[in-house]
Amino acid sequence: MIRCASILASVLLVGCVSARGNDLLVDLPREGTSRGETRDGDSASLAALSEGPAMALAAGPEAPLPTAEALEPSLQAPRVVRVVPPTRFTVKGGYYSSEDADELDDGYIINFSWMQFMSPNFALEFEFGYFDADGDDSGVEGEVWGLPAMFNGRLNVPVGPLDIYGGAGLGNIYYDGEVDAGIVSVDADGWVFAGDAFLGATIDVGEALALGLEGKYYLTEEIDSLDVSLDSFALMVTLGFGRHPR
Repeated sequence: MIRCASILASVLLVGCVSARGNDLLVDLPREGTSRGETRDGDSASLAALSEGPAMALAAGPEAPLPTAEALEPSLQAPRVVRVVPPTRFTVKGGYYSSEDADELDDGYIINFSWMQFMSPNFALEFEFGYFDADGDDSGVEGEVWGLPAMFNGRLNVPVGPLDIYGGAGLGNIYYDGEVDAGIVSVDADGWVFAGDAFLGATIDVGEALALGLEGKYYLTEEIDSLDVSLDSFALMVTLGFGRHPR
C-alpha cells in the first residue's frame, strides 16, 4: 500500500514539473508583464516576419548593383567628340567679259566649286571652271577659251535670310587663244598666273540648297605672244548644295 502511494506521488510530481516547464517555454514572462498578457511588440515582430517574404515578392527582382563607372565617374576617360566642318558643292554660270582684249566680245563662263566651312564666317574654296569668248575689232578676229583653277578664302556675314560673302584667291588659268588679222595669225596656249576677287550673296532654299548671285574679277599676267592679258569680269548665278552653318 505504501509502495503504491509512493509510485503515484512520483508520477504526479513529474507531470506537474513537465506542465510548468512547458508553460515557461511557451510564454516566458518579460519584466513588467504577467503570464498570459498579450504583448504588442511580439505581435508586431511576428507580423513583420510573416509579411517580409510577400513584400519582397511583390517588389520584384532587386535592382542591379551600380557599376564601377557609376561609382567612380572621375576615373572615366573624357569622350572626344569630333565636329566635321560642313561642306558645300556649288555650280556657277553666266556672263563673261574680257577687259583687256578689244577683239573679244562677251562670252560665257561655267565654274564648279567645293567649299569647306572652317567656321560660320570663314570657308576655304577650290574652284575650277571653263570660259569661252570670241569677237572682232577693226578686222582683227580673236577667240580664247580657258580653264581657271583658283584657291580662295571666303568671308561670310549673315544678314537676315541672306548670306553676304566676299573673298579673294590665287591660281592659274590654262588658255588657248587665237588672233587672226588676215595676213598675220597668232596661236598661243599655256598657263598664266592669276588672281581673283569676288562678292556675292546667297539665300537658303529648302533644306539643302542655296541660290545666289556672284560677281568675280580675274586679273592675270600678260601673254607675250598675244600681247594681251586675260583680265576679265564674270557675273554668275550660283546654286549651292549644302546649307550654310549658322
